[in-house]
Amino acid sequence: MPRVADRRIKIELLRAAEAVFSERGLAGARVEDITGRAGVSKGAFYLHFKSKEDCFQQIVEGFVARLASTTEPPDDIFEGLPATAGELLERVREHHVSILEFCWQNRSLLRMMLAGGGGTPYAYLIDEFAVRVASRSKRLLARGIAAGLYRTDLDPELASAVLSGGYERLVRELIQQDKRPDLVAWCTQVQRIFQDGILSSEARQQRDRRVSNEALAVEPV
Repeated sequence: MPRVADRRIKIELLRAAEAVFSERGLAGARVEDITGRAGVSKGAFYLHFKSKEDCFQQIVEGFVARLASTTEPPDDIFEGLPATAGELLERVREHHVSILEFCWQNRSLLRMMLAGGGGTPYAYLIDEFAVRVASRSKRLLARGIAAGLYRTDLDPELASAVLSGGYERLVRELIQQDKRPDLVAWCTQVQRIFQDGILSSEARQQRDRRVSNEALAVEPV
């Protein structure tokens, strides 16, 4: 009777593989390194994966899915309105801190992906993800403009490209750090830089002004 794939064993193999890939890179990792760490046979590995490259790709795809979930703004980010401009900006900053924390915790894998996976190009997945993030940022910026939080002459498409590109560079800088930086301080400084460029004059002068609950609650067409 042929062996049947076991979800528990696959999870153990994926965990072991991620650790081995982080230590040795894709090119330097061997299947026996992975199976030895997971405590299973090579036969069990090939029951679940075609190759170490297939295993790595599944790890990457799972990571990108988790990253997408992490970057999705919380459902309650605009709840409890009317809110002040300062309160809204604080919620956004907390969300950005959580994203950077996730990236820091997964920095070894991110370094491999952004470097091309040790010989195999997987960075394209990050590029595709960046396009989705920019699209989401564009919608959120449009809501902020409608609410009076951001300047009315702001081009959401252009601004989203600048903002998402800036945060991508920030993540690249983050994952090269030897010690975990103060992520709250990082996000506070970055947010202040962007605020001075995109906030409306009223919001910039008085950050505790109230913004439109109705405009923020409705997605633009």
